[in-house]
Amino acid sequence: MAKKLLERLRHKIDVYAKSESKTEFAEITYDYKKITSVWAEVKPISGKENSIKGDSAQVSVTHRIITRSEAIKKPRNDMYFVFKGQKYEIEYFSCYYKCVIEFYCKLIIEGDKDYGQK
Repeated sequence: MAKKLLERLRHKIDVYAKSESKTEFAEITYDYKKITSVWAEVKPISGKENSIKGDSAQVSVTHRIITRSEAIKKPRNDMYFVFKGQKYEIEYFSCYYKCVIEFYCKLIIEGDKDYGQK
């Protein structure tokens, strides 16, 4: 069963994690850096739309991203994924079958900013 699941991992996504660095004044700052690219399955699982002031709408879309557990050694909630120029923030994750990690992520759309696209 796990073999069939791993065959569905056909999307190449980038993984970003928070890393510590020092400024020229010896202050500690945290920046996100790409740590790796992994094969995954990316599927939307829910979405909702809320009306807000000014004839605008707020849209929230949740995705499930599945990767091999060996692909991301130490997953954390402060990581995020980039797939096709879109950012997916991790809300929570769980491991199952001892070989797969299932991430539930929120799609983040921030105007014209693109993530990792040239």
